[in-house]
Amino acid sequence: MCHSIAMLADVNDIMKQFRIDRLLSYSSNRYEVKPTESVSAVMMNKKGERLLDEFRWGLMPFWAKDAVCGERDSIFSNHVFERIVRKQRCIIPCSSFYVSVTEGKETQWTRFKMRSGTFGIAGLYDVWQAPSGQEEMRTCMMLMTDANSVVSPYHRHMPAILDQDQAEMWLAPEQRDSRLLRSLLRPVDDLLMVANVLSSPEEKLDTGSDLSVFA
Repeated sequence: MCHSIAMLADVNDIMKQFRIDRLLSYSSNRYEVKPTESVSAVMMNKKGERLLDEFRWGLMPFWAKDAVCGERDSIFSNHVFERIVRKQRCIIPCSSFYVSVTEGKETQWTRFKMRSGTFGIAGLYDVWQAPSGQEEMRTCMMLMTDANSVVSPYHRHMPAILDQDQAEMWLAPEQRDSRLLRSLLRPVDDLLMVANVLSSPEEKLDTGSDLSVFA
């Protein structure tokens, strides 16, 4: 489970790193983004353009309850997600993510980063009209995979982080092979990641420098 994320990279760096064709919306210098708040996501439109836009973090398809994170095996074994997996995949840029563990009255937060900097998390999105008919609902969810040895002391799942080649395949609209897509969602190499246990929640306001992992 990913309880919150940080997104600090400059928009020009994000445009270059994720090869964005058109910018619709992007917010930087966000030290903590929580579920139900807006997150930036990269998606492909019907014209084959790669777009960067804002989505509500928490998938709200008309046929399912609000979903913030989806575990890989559950998503790919659930037939109701078939359409979204085939056609509505996205990548959520991220500077770091946080996991909390509560014991008694104490909550311990841990921040996880990629050593190389900004990374992309595999996601799914949906776009539909609100019941009022006057507002377009744009929502997304992050996909989880088994935790590597860096994350596993804190949670059994971690975000499905994609390298450049995996990101290209994940976004490719012609890619419909569910077995191949599922294979992309695997734990990232332990050596590429670092964990920092925070002494207080205020430490989320200091995430350090942010470099490009795909450069």
